[in-house]
Amino acid sequence: MTGPYSQEMLANWAADFAHSDRISLFPVSVQSVAQEVLETLLTTACARRSVEPANLSEEDIKIALLEQVARLAIDPDTRPFIPSLCRSYLEDLQSQGRLGSGQRLGRYVGALKEAFIAADRLRPQTFKKQGEKIGRNDPCPCGSGKKFKKCCQQD
Repeated sequence: MTGPYSQEMLANWAADFAHSDRISLFPVSVQSVAQEVLETLLTTACARRSVEPANLSEEDIKIALLEQVARLAIDPDTRPFIPSLCRSYLEDLQSQGRLGSGQRLGRYVGALKEAFIAADRLRPQTFKKQGEKIGRNDPCPCGSGKKFKKCCQQD
């Protein structure tokens, strides 16, 4: 599936969708990156196991979305719309007879929205401190026997 004909075919499919009436349902910021995102999605998914689009699995789509599409330089305000864009694209491919499993793969991509947002390379990770919070009047954890507020608490 890595031949120039196949890559050109996938690029044409992405361009067809990016210039169709269905793309008008998305914000302009999504429309401007649609072709690149959709082309990356299918090209990467097919190249993973060197298969034709008809033989794609959910795992192929998942890895393409979360590892390659997530790495694209996309505006943070646009990112939440990308899984919906990919879902519409895959469903559209099935309605055109180009991809038999487009509905199933589209629903799967829609379910990956939270994972896609979490895979954002620029989004800071939340850090949670382990253990319980020490109260001001609790014994100090240093073992001095004093209250935390009178010993190690830093103001």
